[in-house]
Formats: sequence, structure tokens, C-alpha cells
Amino acid sequence: MSEQDLYIIRPSGEGWTLHLAKETLARFDERPKAIEAAVVVAEASARLGKAAGVMMEEGDQRIVVWDAGRDAYSKVS
Repeated sequence: MSEQDLYIIRPSGEGWTLHLAKETLARFDERPKAIEAAVVVAEASARLGKAAGVMMEEGDQRIVVWDAGRDAYSKVS
């Protein structure tokens, strides 16, 4: 089984946070900036041969934003 880097964007107060596993990587004031940063780091993980993806939490759901090898960056904002 291959290692996977799954980056999660979560609402946090009046902004957004980017997480990998249990670690908070960054905080952003705007959702598009959080999405862009998440895709950049996920693409870097994919170039290193890892399965990588970006998901955004919306209430109780997780929405796929980007998945290495499957989806093109959709520029969800």
C-alpha cells in the first residue's frame, strides 16, 4: 500500500486552515488562497511519488478539490 498525503482545508473562525494528518500547516483569511496553497503542496507530494489529494470540509462533508492522477485542479473558490 502506498503512502498518501491528504491535505484537508477546514473553516476556522473567520478563516481557513490547512492540515496534513493531525498537523496544522497554515492559516488563511480567504478560501481560494487556502485551496491554492493546498494544491501546490499536494502536487509537490505527488511529484515525490506519493498518492496525494486535497479535500475541503463543508459541514459534515468532505469535498474532493484535487486528487493526483485523477482530477485536474478545479479552482473551486
